[in-house]
Amino acid sequence: MMRYQLSIFLLLVLLVNKAHSQNGKIIEKERITLSDSTMALIQRADSTLVASLKKVEFFRITYLSDSLKIKGFIAKPIEDGNFPCIISNRGGTGKFGQWNEVGIGFFLGKLASWGYVVAASQYRGNDGSEGVEEAGGKDLNDVLNLVPTFNEITNADTSRIGIEGGSRGGMMTYLALKETCIFKAAVVLAGSANAFTHLKNRPDFEEHVYSKYIPNYYQNKEEELKSRSAVFWADKLCKTTPLLLMHGSSDWRVKASESLELVTKLYEYKHPVRFILFEGADHGIREYRNTYFNQTKSFFDYYLKNLNELPNMELHGR
Repeated sequence: MMRYQLSIFLLLVLLVNKAHSQNGKIIEKERITLSDSTMALIQRADSTLVASLKKVEFFRITYLSDSLKIKGFIAKPIEDGNFPCIISNRGGTGKFGQWNEVGIGFFLGKLASWGYVVAASQYRGNDGSEGVEEAGGKDLNDVLNLVPTFNEITNADTSRIGIEGGSRGGMMTYLALKETCIFKAAVVLAGSANAFTHLKNRPDFEEHVYSKYIPNYYQNKEEELKSRSAVFWADKLCKTTPLLLMHGSSDWRVKASESLELVTKLYEYKHPVRFILFEGADHGIREYRNTYFNQTKSFFDYYLKNLNELPNMELHGR
């Protein structure tokens, strides 16, 4: 009997290890050609980007995460080379905020046009992905499991990986920085950092987001909201990952006070952080979009592409 139980245990360990070893594996890959209508929209938003996108190729992928088949996307330079990598985290939940062709071309394409290999997830339960979305629960693994996905991309330099995201994608970025120090730089746009403040400002989230996506929400409300609020574990964010945090002061979707609270905590813990509050800007910082993109590129180039040293966060100077 003892021998039988040991055999079952070893078999389970083998199966678990095999499942983990498959995380990030691409099982389907399909090239995406941006449509004329998408290119026309991008042209109106950023005429200079259109020419750059001719040097970028896009793919829709299905990759493995916790044995689930997850839909995602890759954007990367067409030219030969060894390019640093960025994971880009979408905002929203369910269909709202899903990556679509315009977002893929405009946002992922822009990052790739700067000389980066970019990967993005739709998260489990979305767009044909298996599993159930948890808005910052186990679906975090769909982000982290994109790290080994870069191993399957020929011109990806897996020694240089960054991460970025906006709104809910910002929350996913904070969660990722809590779990690993693999990222050389991180950029967050209007990230949700305090779910309690968010709920106070937008009570509709209780019914339409939190209770809908978070398992056993009402039974474990405080614990689940804290686990999705970086202000409560700011000291756990990897201190070797410098963070650029940007927010619009007129953002009604995620109020800037959430980022201000987090920045105060990060300053207290001497985390290398740069904070920009754009006066009068909305959730997507559309009023200063060029500046926002320039700041993002500059930050990733400095810490991720060029691997500059971290700043001295101790008080110093004359």
